[in-house]
Amino acid sequence: MVFRRDLLLIVGFLVHICAAIFSIGYHQCDELFQVFEFAGFKLGINNATDLPWEYSEQMRSGIQPLIVFITTKALNAISITNPFTIALFLRLFQATLSFIAIVKLLTILEKEILSQKLKTWLWAFSLFFWCLPYFHARFSSENFSSTLFIFGLVIVLNVSTYRSKLAAYLWAGFLFGISFLCRFQMSFFIIGLFAWLLFIKKEQIKWLVLGFAGLVVALFVGLLIDQWLYGKFTLTWWNYLDLNLFKDKASAFGKEPIYFYLEESLIQLIPPFSALIIFSCIAFWKKNSRHVITWITIPFILLHFFVSHKELRFLFPVLNFLPFMIIFYFQSIKDSNNKFIVFFKRRGFLNFAITVNMILLLFFVFKPADNNTHSLKIIYDKVEGNAPTLYYEGNDPYNNAGSLNYFRNTKIKTIDLNADSLGLKANADTYYFSEKFNEGEFIIKNNKKFERIYSNFPIWFSSLNFNGWLDRSFTFSIYKYTE
Repeated sequence: MVFRRDLLLIVGFLVHICAAIFSIGYHQCDELFQVFEFAGFKLGINNATDLPWEYSEQMRSGIQPLIVFITTKALNAISITNPFTIALFLRLFQATLSFIAIVKLLTILEKEILSQKLKTWLWAFSLFFWCLPYFHARFSSENFSSTLFIFGLVIVLNVSTYRSKLAAYLWAGFLFGISFLCRFQMSFFIIGLFAWLLFIKKEQIKWLVLGFAGLVVALFVGLLIDQWLYGKFTLTWWNYLDLNLFKDKASAFGKEPIYFYLEESLIQLIPPFSALIIFSCIAFWKKNSRHVITWITIPFILLHFFVSHKELRFLFPVLNFLPFMIIFYFQSIKDSNNKFIVFFKRRGFLNFAITVNMILLLFFVFKPADNNTHSLKIIYDKVEGNAPTLYYEGNDPYNNAGSLNYFRNTKIKTIDLNADSLGLKANADTYYFSEKFNEGEFIIKNNKKFERIYSNFPIWFSSLNFNGWLDRSFTFSIYKYTE
């Protein structure tokens, strides 16, 4: 089935926007601690002592914190002060930027796909692969840096269409430089691309020098931005290299075996599809050893295989290229009679794959990226007053280690009801946080009556609480004191 391109683009963009709106929070806490908290320091929200150890080591670029800083100042100027609204704006910006980058990349890569049907599959796969809209909505170093790299890659692959080749290479190099500063591991993408330009495309050295010059300009801009963040000139990329490579600081966070990424990919990309994806990638590399995608992805992946501390998110930038690698490989074997290949091309299997993908896509688009941020947002929105008090029993839902200064309302005071020796003192600005599902519309705590004003699950969900699964899920409600 061949769908209209404009329909795919419209729906794909809407899916990306939905992911930005609903998948609030972070995939990994570095998205917040090393971006929003750094910006919060420059905004006067927190102190240097509140920041993670990376700040004192001066090993993180100030580019993304600067973007948060400028965005916060600009939105505050028009009376938008809710930090979760500001974070939403940044997710919308990032999702749109990533979407545009993917569309530009596909416009170039689709020229290598011969049939219209496979081109449709390429666009559909790239826009609706279950994890991509979710990834594209993250204002993380992995996503922001890979988006900038793709923009630079598009310029390089399409350089003949530019009026000034000199300006094109300078601009591409600048984008590569900013990409590198935001995520230093992107250097292996960049090295692989420059090697491909030199040895495979046989590009003239002068153009590569111009690209490198643009990268150097970016490093200088990054130096100035880091001076703004840290208060002195420092080479964050060198500090990162020195600490993690020469001093092996990253190993303190765990050492994983060399097969970690293979094992995790097989699990996280959902078997049996994960096996097909990995097999197709390896086959693509083998059959297309001179392709630019091969030259940029292999060095990047190999680097991470041999680094002691491994996390699957480190490979997320490669996700952008997976759909093309798979579709291009299947194009090369479309006439194969291999039983293994024939099975995966059967309509029944394809329909099953599409169904599973759509279920996962909907789940990741509409589910909060993490539970903690969701509860923080609701507390920020619902707990109001000049000096509001939020009682709880158990774990502090607000002023805990996972609660960031940037996203806190400093007026809110939290008190453990079980440890409160003075007894519950209630007024119009008193609230109670419950982690029990369906505790009731009204509850009594220490002879004080509270009325529910929010629940993260609708009440009718109680009829779906088979075998008590909701009791074991992350559920919470907020109650307000009532006379």
